[in-house]
Amino acid sequence: MKPTYEQLEARNRQLEDLLKKALDRITVLEERLNQDSNNSSKPPSTDWKKNSKKAGKKQRPPREGMARSLVPLEQVDAHTVCQLDACPHCGSGKICSGGDPLVIQQVELPDTKGFLTQYDLCNYRCHDCDTKAIAPLPLGVPKSAFGPRLMALVANLTGVFHLSKDDAKRLISDLYSIDISDGSVINIEERVASALDPVYRRIHRFVTESSFFKHFDETPWRDSGITHYVWVASTKLATCYRIDRRRNTEAFLTIAGRLNKLAPVVTDRYGVYGCLENPRQFCIPHLIRNFRHFAQRDGPDGAIGSKIEKELQYLSHTHKLFRAGKIPQATCSQRIRRCRERVDGLFMDALAEASQDLGALCEKLLLDDFDNLWTFQRYADAEPSNNLAERDLRRIVLWRKKSYGTRSDRGKLFAQTITSVAETLRRSGKNIFDFLVESVRSLYAGNDAPLIRPQNGF
Repeated sequence: MKPTYEQLEARNRQLEDLLKKALDRITVLEERLNQDSNNSSKPPSTDWKKNSKKAGKKQRPPREGMARSLVPLEQVDAHTVCQLDACPHCGSGKICSGGDPLVIQQVELPDTKGFLTQYDLCNYRCHDCDTKAIAPLPLGVPKSAFGPRLMALVANLTGVFHLSKDDAKRLISDLYSIDISDGSVINIEERVASALDPVYRRIHRFVTESSFFKHFDETPWRDSGITHYVWVASTKLATCYRIDRRRNTEAFLTIAGRLNKLAPVVTDRYGVYGCLENPRQFCIPHLIRNFRHFAQRDGPDGAIGSKIEKELQYLSHTHKLFRAGKIPQATCSQRIRRCRERVDGLFMDALAEASQDLGALCEKLLLDDFDNLWTFQRYADAEPSNNLAERDLRRIVLWRKKSYGTRSDRGKLFAQTITSVAETLRRSGKNIFDFLVESVRSLYAGNDAPLIRPQNGF
C-alpha cells in the first residue's frame, strides 16, 4: 500500500529534524576539534605544533655573548705565564717583548669527590646512676649518611631542575663518586621538605595576608594515578603552591587562607573564585580567547565576537602602553572609558542578535560581572591579566610532564614545598642551593629556619 501524502510529509519533517540535529552536532564537534590555546582555555602545551615553513621563516638575530671582565689577580687560583723560546715563523732565537701580554682567564671545575667524614660517638656509663649515654653529633650535623650540602644538591636536582631520581643519582655518582639509592633520595626529599616547612608556611601567610595584588589559578596534577590539582597563589614577591585532591571551593579556600579582604585579586572566570569578597579582576586574555572562539563562526556570532575580541585587545594594548610610560594616565583612562562604552553596546547587541551560548556569556558578563572587567583601573599596580599565576604554574606543569606527578603524600608535600620556596627565591634573586643548605643545617641545629626577605617577614 502506497503511503499517503500526509505520511510522506510527516516522514519528510522527521528527516529534516534529524538532518538539522546532525548538522548542529557536526558544527559543535568541528568547533571542539579546532579549539586550541588561541581560542579557548586550553594550555599551549596541548596544541599540535605544525611544521615550520622554511620559506619566509623569521630570521632570528645572533645571540649576543657576554663580555667577561677580568677577575683581580688576588682572586686567581693559578697563574701561568706562556712564553716563546724562538720565533714561530722563522725559528730565530732573537726575540724580545712586544708589549703587554694577552690575558685569558679560564674557569674550570676542580677534580673532586665526595668528602667523607667519620663521627665516632663515644659511649659512657655514669658511676652515680649507672646509666649509659652516647656523645651527640655536632650541632647542624644530620644523623644521616649524607650531609647538608649533599641533601641540598639532591633536592635541587630533583625538585628544582626536575631530574628523575635515576638521573640525579647518576650525575652525583659521575661528579663526586657518591652512590645513593632510590630510597635515600626519597628520604632526603622528605628531610628537606621538613626543613623548608616553616619557610613554606611563612610564604603562604605572606601571600594571603599581605596587601599585594594576588593572582590565583589551578592546573591538573597526578598522584598515584589519580587526578589532583595544583593551586597557586602569586604576588610579585612570593608564590605559594598547594596540591589538593579537589578542584572545589573548599580546596581553594584552603590555599586562600586568611585572605586580606582589601587586597584585589586576579582570576579567570571559574565559578569557585566567586566566593571571594575581594575586589576581583577577570583575566582579559582569557576573555579574548573566549570571544575569538565565537569570532571564528559565521553570521552574527562571528561579527559580534570579532568586534568584542578587538575591543578587549585594544584594552590590553592601551594598558600596556601606559605601563611602559608611552601614554599619560589621562589618555589611558579616556581610551578605556570609551572602550568600556563600546563593549557595553556590543554585549547588548549579542543579547539581541547572537546565538544562545554567546548571548548567555554576554548576559552574565553584562549583568553580573561587568565591573570585574575594569577593576584594574582603580589600583596602581594592577594588571588586567593573570599571566603571573600562569607563568608560575608553568614550572610545575613541566615537572608533571616529565614525571607524571607523584606517588605518595610525601611526594606531594615535597613538590609543593620545594617549588614554592624555589620560585620565591627566584623572585628575590637569591641562591637556591645556598638557602637549602642553610635550611637543612638550621633544622639539625635546632635553629629557626632562615628568612628569604626579612623586611617582609618571610
